Amino acid sequence: MRTEPLPIRPSACETEQRTRHPHDFGQGEKQRAETRALWVTLLTLATMVAEVIGGWITGSMALLADGIHMGGHALALGLATAAYYLARRHANDRRLSLGSGKIGDLAAYTSALLLGASTLWLVVESIQRLLHPQPLLAVEAMTVAVAGLAVNLLSAWLLADGHGHAHGHPHHHHDDDQCDSHRHTHAHGPDHAASEHVPSQDNNLRAALVHVIADAVTSVAAIVGLLAAWMWGWQWLDPLIALVASLVILRWAYGLLRQTGAVLLDAEGPNGLREQVRDRLEAVAGTRVVDLHLWSVGQGAWTLVASVVSHAPASPADYRARLLDLKDIHHPIIEVQQCSTCEWPVVPTKRSTIP
Repeated sequence: MRTEPLPIRPSACETEQRTRHPHDFGQGEKQRAETRALWVTLLTLATMVAEVIGGWITGSMALLADGIHMGGHALALGLATAAYYLARRHANDRRLSLGSGKIGDLAAYTSALLLGASTLWLVVESIQRLLHPQPLLAVEAMTVAVAGLAVNLLSAWLLADGHGHAHGHPHHHHDDDQCDSHRHTHAHGPDHAASEHVPSQDNNLRAALVHVIADAVTSVAAIVGLLAAWMWGWQWLDPLIALVASLVILRWAYGLLRQTGAVLLDAEGPNGLREQVRDRLEAVAGTRVVDLHLWSVGQGAWTLVASVVSHAPASPADYRARLLDLKDIHHPIIEVQQCSTCEWPVVPTKRSTIP
């Protein structure tokens, strides 16, 4: 029996080419914060080496102890710097289904754990010093605290000035309507929608900044306590102030753990952004959003999966167009269910409640 040959697949499909887009989820560009974090790490390392060498030569335990303490901060800051580099290097790694953005959140979570653990040790030590006071080398320790405070203030300034994100990657619009002939379709939205700012938080930078500010707070507390011990002999004030400062830092560490943990567990995005997405999707005539999931995939990057019921002819491009003014929405997937049982036009009803 004679059979007809199968049609040859075209070597290049224009619609297919227009539909292709990068999968870096906005993490492929180098950020200012990465360079700033590197400078702060190097500054902290240099201070650590100087204090350890100075403490070894002079026999100052205060210098040696602060140098070792600086080593812990250098480790945390180095972790933040490495996270920026790894996220950028692996931005297009297809083994990471939703991009490399969460590397920074993972680093921030680890940094918060390190900060919490070191602060708990400080709480225990402060309580022991309150119960069993020890003599203080006030002048020597104050010199170290002032030097540490200067380094931390410079580091905080560098990190605060480094908060920025480059948006140099192109915008992609998927004109694949020619291939959308089924009544049940999925729309893959633009890689990076433009023009409206979505609040974002660089948790990696925040973790590095919290480490530096926490160290600055302990330096200020040490200076106040040492001044009181030197001028009035109040030996008890130094551990008491250190204890209060430690409790404040523990609260910061806990807040950072909660925020980064939520990102790592794909917690739902902010209600304000969810409302914006829902309003724009339901702005298409005869549309009701029945399901919406929105979550973070990295600094300033969000993705979503939505299911809509359409009571009027609407192509995937209609829904994509409604999301163009939501900045930092990456790869939105919209499931469109065409309703053929309701009469059209549809009488406007109360907005749906999204689970």
